[in-house]
Amino acid sequence: MLDGPLSSFSQGFQTGLYALWLGSGISRERVVGLDGVLAKLLENLRLRITGVDCEHHHAFQKILNLADLSAAEKAQIDLSQPVASWPIHNELINRLWNKYSKVLGTEVDGQRFDYLLWDVLDFPTTFEAQKADAEHLAIAMLVLEGVVTDLATANWDGLLEAAMRELGRPNETFRVAVTGGDLQGPPGIGILYKFHGCANRAIKKEKEYRPLLVAREAAITHWAQNPRFTQMQEQLRALIARSRTLMIGLSGQDTNIQQLFSANKLPWSSDPAPIIFSAQELSDGQRSILEGAYQGDYEVNREQIRSDATLPAYGKPLLLALLLSTIFGKLAALAGLLTSPALDAAGKQNLVDGLKALEHAAAQAGNANRYECAQTIAALMGRVSEQFLGGPGSAGRRPYMPLSARPAHLMQQDPAVGFSGKPEAAAALGLIGQGLVADQWLVAVDDPEQPTSGALRLIAPAAEARVFLAANDDNINQLLASGAFDETDDDVVVICSRKVTPRQQRSPSKSWRTGKALPRYVSVSDLLDGPASFDEVQSRFNFEVAL
Repeated sequence: MLDGPLSSFSQGFQTGLYALWLGSGISRERVVGLDGVLAKLLENLRLRITGVDCEHHHAFQKILNLADLSAAEKAQIDLSQPVASWPIHNELINRLWNKYSKVLGTEVDGQRFDYLLWDVLDFPTTFEAQKADAEHLAIAMLVLEGVVTDLATANWDGLLEAAMRELGRPNETFRVAVTGGDLQGPPGIGILYKFHGCANRAIKKEKEYRPLLVAREAAITHWAQNPRFTQMQEQLRALIARSRTLMIGLSGQDTNIQQLFSANKLPWSSDPAPIIFSAQELSDGQRSILEGAYQGDYEVNREQIRSDATLPAYGKPLLLALLLSTIFGKLAALAGLLTSPALDAAGKQNLVDGLKALEHAAAQAGNANRYECAQTIAALMGRVSEQFLGGPGSAGRRPYMPLSARPAHLMQQDPAVGFSGKPEAAAALGLIGQGLVADQWLVAVDDPEQPTSGALRLIAPAAEARVFLAANDDNINQLLASGAFDETDDDVVVICSRKVTPRQQRSPSKSWRTGKALPRYVSVSDLLDGPASFDEVQSRFNFEVAL
């Protein structure tokens, strides 16, 4: 979809046009996802029941009534057994999903309004230890790549912050804002507006931030009139006005969110669409957001508006697809900076086509396990960046390193990029992708936590090779010194952006026996300086890789 009917949206996203609005759907497969919260709340509340007349039993019955259970469904409920064992369990959670604020707003006699959230749910324990999922890792990488700078979320959890930690970036990389006063702190690489509160801060600074957790229906309804959120409202309205919106995992059912989008009349026919929902079908809340945002234009144009606003994909595949599109879009932009007789418009398009082939191969390889896909992308970007610059090469996961901290169109304007060696490396990857298209080889990746793994592994019918990328000849020496490969290895191709100094092998007889110079060193600058056609460059590249 991003390559075809949604290409305009994809290009707009990669240039930083969209702010992310995130809801509980992106956390659904973690314990702090809304379904996990509801399941844990019901079970903890059940365990507190001491009899049919106790206040906990009354509260439990009120919550069950919200699910509109039939007589047959009610018969499947056994309060003496764990809620998870009930045959009606999954259906119960699904029905309560869109009524979470009513559930959490259920009062227990003699207790504080947030008793269910803080005490019964055991909020500090539930939200203290959190492990990011594929969505959170992908979002964090998109932030580091500079294409997402503003994020608004109704989630309390700290999964986005946890994703940054998992990527090897320091905690609080985001500027987290619960109130307007939080925006006066030190800048981060992205602003994370937690307009319904922040679990991390509520746990660490309970007195200050616990009252700011918005969960109950009444708190959501009165949010717009709460003076503690006045500055946050102003900031979010300004965000809607200045940025397009991509909403993921957020049903839009909360009235305060709908009211925010009705504050500005947006141009519904602009391209790409000002508001896009990651959803198979729009919810009632999402339709209300569109009606408020487009006001008088909505009724007459509602079918077109709804169609334009619907991106029928869930968070994991969409965010990973956007991440891959961003990374390979930047590589294409880098390759476009090169000047060579062989790289006329057609030659550069060939490189773009080769990069696109690698992008699709990565997507296919990662689709079976999207969490592992996100982890592999993160680890690979860190390892390859380290090797490219001749880093120490120690074992373990390296911190995520973006191709650039700015979108592609700004990256291209940075004069330092032309001297970085990255454009030549991008061209080499395009040539590898063209070899994939021509069935010269298959492409795979090794475990990037191992310092002896390269950027890629090329697999041909008769041989395989680890491919290392190096910015210059000194970096090759550092790769050798770090043990990334040995000068007698027969499965190594080193692609260097600049010229390569010939190296003396310790065991030249090994090369005589195989007929290959081992390892093989390929200079991209030499390749591009000579031939006058792209086909000649590709042919020479394939010959020097020697698989």
